[in-house]
Amino acid sequence: MNLKLIEILRGIGQYSPQYKYARRWLQEEFKPENLEDAVRYAIAHTPFYRDRNYKRFLDGGNFDLSRFPIMRKADILGHEAELLPDSCWKSLSRVVKSGGTTGKSMALHFPFSLNMWRIAYPDMLYEKYAGSVKPKFAAIRGFVPKNGKIFERLSSNRIIFSSYLLNSSTVEEYVKELRHYGVECLLAYPSSLAVFARLVRLRYDGDVLPTLRAIVVSSEVCDQDEKLLIKSVFPNAKLVDFYGMAEQVVTAHAVDLESFEFNRNFGYVEFLDIGEKTRNGNRICEIVGTSVLNATTMPLIRYATDDYAELDVDGNVVGIIGRTSDFVVAKDGDLSPCIVVFSKAPMAKVLQFQYYQDTPGKVEFHIIPKGDDFNEEDRLTLVRDMENSFAGAVDCDVKVVTELEKTRIGKWRRMVQRLDLSKYK
Repeated sequence: MNLKLIEILRGIGQYSPQYKYARRWLQEEFKPENLEDAVRYAIAHTPFYRDRNYKRFLDGGNFDLSRFPIMRKADILGHEAELLPDSCWKSLSRVVKSGGTTGKSMALHFPFSLNMWRIAYPDMLYEKYAGSVKPKFAAIRGFVPKNGKIFERLSSNRIIFSSYLLNSSTVEEYVKELRHYGVECLLAYPSSLAVFARLVRLRYDGDVLPTLRAIVVSSEVCDQDEKLLIKSVFPNAKLVDFYGMAEQVVTAHAVDLESFEFNRNFGYVEFLDIGEKTRNGNRICEIVGTSVLNATTMPLIRYATDDYAELDVDGNVVGIIGRTSDFVVAKDGDLSPCIVVFSKAPMAKVLQFQYYQDTPGKVEFHIIPKGDDFNEEDRLTLVRDMENSFAGAVDCDVKVVTELEKTRIGKWRRMVQRLDLSKYK
């Protein structure tokens, strides 16, 4: 769909009763009975759950979500139509494809009203951290403007820049246009924003975007090192890490370096301990979500998202690790989270990077250096850092490249995983 048309529809939607209701709902204190009502409705009205006798999990005593089985994408593929409740009007729902990061996409059905929920939650963040629901908003996303410039204006207060065209030769033009525009809120993929921040730090001193109040990153994992980098370059802007997914069962956000806050009115979240830990002893858990707001269109009960979170000793979600594609296959066939602690000195010379695996027990770290000062000693230091982090479970190598693989919508992949992880434990 045309971006300008999307912007027009978005503006109109903000005046709808559905949008206003969504804002109120999302700001209410979570009530357990809302979760129970959503699950009971799904079981009563959805062929998928009726045919599999999910009603038996409601019998005998109080409502207990843990009695329900974990549902995975493999259970749903080919059965998407069975997940539409009797009350759902297919003609009024929108069908979208899930991202397919695990190899296959699901056909997901959403009503018009859900679009209002999807708009309302980010708007709450813009209002809180950028000072307005409609700030002067700029995005750095994966598209190429048709006007031959680095950006395209969508409306009086929204402008979009191309992540494809961002490099050392164009960064000054990006900064010039963002300053001229007076950007108050910047939205970008973490990978694109990290590249922008590194290029800005090389060229400028001080606060280059004085009007910037908030930065919102989404659609990719934003790790602590990237957050520290972004905050060092744009210290006066709140960094909001927004987390969500196409299946619309979970949404959350984290501000600056704080823990993630999940909105359970959107979808109820659980954390399934997989028995793995990070190097600092934090637990790694799979994120499991149950639809609350989407119960009347395509409800998912205890859906294992293939996304993983890092929980500290107090149960706080201190980081989102990402999908199973961010795991590597070790020499013994075990899956290991791709978490590496690198030395700061050589990484300061790196503009972009990406992990790559196509062979069990072997992982490559592909880098694009900032300049000519990245040397063999730096490369070997990064190799040792990888070997130490994986504790010998994989053979590691670091390669200097000129280009990194992107997705079809312009995101730089954190890891290119060529192996079918479902075949490993």
